Amino acid sequence: MLSAYGSIAIAITAALHETNDNRVQTSKLLEISDPSPLSLASMARDLAVAPATLKCYLDILEALFVVFSVRPWRRNIARAILQSPKVYFYDTGLVRGDRGVVLENAVAGMLLKHTHFLQDSGGRTVGLHYIRTKDGTEVDFALSEDGRLTQMIECKLADARPHRGLARFGEQFPQAESVQIVHGLRQEEFRNSIRITDAGTWLMGLSV
Repeated sequence: MLSAYGSIAIAITAALHETNDNRVQTSKLLEISDPSPLSLASMARDLAVAPATLKCYLDILEALFVVFSVRPWRRNIARAILQSPKVYFYDTGLVRGDRGVVLENAVAGMLLKHTHFLQDSGGRTVGLHYIRTKDGTEVDFALSEDGRLTQMIECKLADARPHRGLARFGEQFPQAESVQIVHGLRQEEFRNSIRITDAGTWLMGLSV
């Protein structure tokens, strides 16, 4: 008898083979590594499938622990569920994009492990989110506990200038620490209430 894992794997493989060009279809699915909020309708049009079908594909990939979703921060949790998620790979080797995209995906995975550890080891109600407004102002990640923001994190490959989104949301959520992590930064500094620090050093301090 097939295991549940095997059945799901066969189901998604069969679904992908229904297209004329399986390689193109698979490639398109893997492009969800783009850290922008995911538009199911737009991707479904590109793949020539129904949005509901695409949602099933993504659900299967999540069930197989290939990808995971990060949803936007909203005080109203029901509204957050209706917003577009950002989707990341567990395995950064599957990421298609420049080094900045790979870095953001890697940070997402480490933050997810961090929140899971706090949930499992201490029973804490913590969550991983991102923040984005209608005008496009965004912060890559936000951590919450007991329904309150505790940290906002922006990832940068090289830019150590204070991030505009962090400065804006720092005023809106003064109780949350604003952190900008920069790959290979030599000197930590605080500017406009933003902690600008080396990505590797900061990530080593997570509970993973």
